[in-house]
Amino acid sequence: MTSQLPLPNFDRPNAFASGNTLVVALQGWNDAGESASAAVSELQDQLDVDLLVERLEDEDYFDYTVARPRVELGGDGQRVIRWPGATIAGPVRGGRIYTLTGVEPNFRWRRYASEVIAACERVDISSIVLVGALLADAPHTRDILVYLSSDDEGPQRELDIEGSTYEGPTGVLSAIAEEAHRAGIEVVSMWASVPHYAQSPELPNPKASLSLVNELAKLLKVDISSDHLRDDASAWEERVTEAVESDDELRGYVEYLEQTRDVVDSEAATGEAIAAEFERFLADGNEPTARGGGKAQLGDLSSSAKDAPGRDDSRDDAADDGPNSDDEPDSNGEPDSSEDR
Repeated sequence: MTSQLPLPNFDRPNAFASGNTLVVALQGWNDAGESASAAVSELQDQLDVDLLVERLEDEDYFDYTVARPRVELGGDGQRVIRWPGATIAGPVRGGRIYTLTGVEPNFRWRRYASEVIAACERVDISSIVLVGALLADAPHTRDILVYLSSDDEGPQRELDIEGSTYEGPTGVLSAIAEEAHRAGIEVVSMWASVPHYAQSPELPNPKASLSLVNELAKLLKVDISSDHLRDDASAWEERVTEAVESDDELRGYVEYLEQTRDVVDSEAATGEAIAAEFERFLADGNEPTARGGGKAQLGDLSSSAKDAPGRDDSRDDAADDGPNSDDEPDSNGEPDSSEDR
C-alpha cells in the first residue's frame, strides 16, 4: 500500500525553473517501462531541444556487453558503429530547457557526474529535474501517480514538497544530484509509479510517460501537446486489461489494487480505512503479495508489442526493468524502500 502524499503546488510563483533547467532521464535502472526516457524525448521534440552541448560516450563509462553498441548503415551506405552514451542538448532557437538523455553509465559515476555538472556550469544551468520511473503496486486502470521531492529548501518551499529520509542502494541520478548540490544547483526529483504486473520488455508504458509529460509541463511552465500520448495510453490500457481479464488470479489482484487506490484517494482516507480495506481483501482469500499474479500479463502483451504505440525498436537493450519498490522515490531519484508506509 502506498501512503498518500501532498500534491506539489504549481500555482505558487516558481523561481526553481525560471532559469536554464536541465531535465535528465537515462535508459536503464531508473526507467521502468521506458516511461521517463520517452517523456523527456517528447519534451525534446516539442520544445526543439536538439542543439548539441556535450556528448558523454567515454568507453570508461560503459560495459559494452550490457549496453551493446549498434551497427547501422550510414547515409553513404557504409556500416558504422553507434556507441552507447548520453547527450546534453540545448534549445535550437533560444529557450531555457536543456536535456540529458541516453544510456545510464555502468562505471565511474563520480567522474561522469562531475562531467555533467561541468557542462551545466558552462551553459549557466541553475536547476536540474531528475526524471525516473519505478515498478510499484499500482493499478493500470487509474491515473499514474507522479511524486516530486527535493533536498533543497528553495523548491521545498516554492512547490510545497518534501525531502527524503531514504537510505539504501542508489543509482547514477543520485551521483548527479550530489555533484549538483556541491555546485549550488537546485535539484527536484520526479518519479512515476509504473504497474509492475504490466511490465514487459517489448511494451513501453505510454500512460506513465503521459503523466510525467504533464507534470513536467506544469513544473517547467511550458506548453506541451499530449493528445497523441493520451491515445497511446488508452491503447496500452486496453491491451493490459485484455491480458488481466484472461487470468482470474491476476484479475483479483488488480481489483484489490483498484479498491485500495480508491480508498487512498478519497477525501475521507485514513490509516484505519486503508487497513480495513486490506483486511477485507485478505478475508476474501486473496494474496496481495502475488506480484505479477498469473502468467498471462507478459505473454499476452508481448504478442502485440511490435505494433504498440510509441514503440521504438532502435532503443539500446541496456534498459532493465527498473527499480522495484512499493514506496515513494527519494529526492535524489531513488525508490524509498523503507517499511514505514
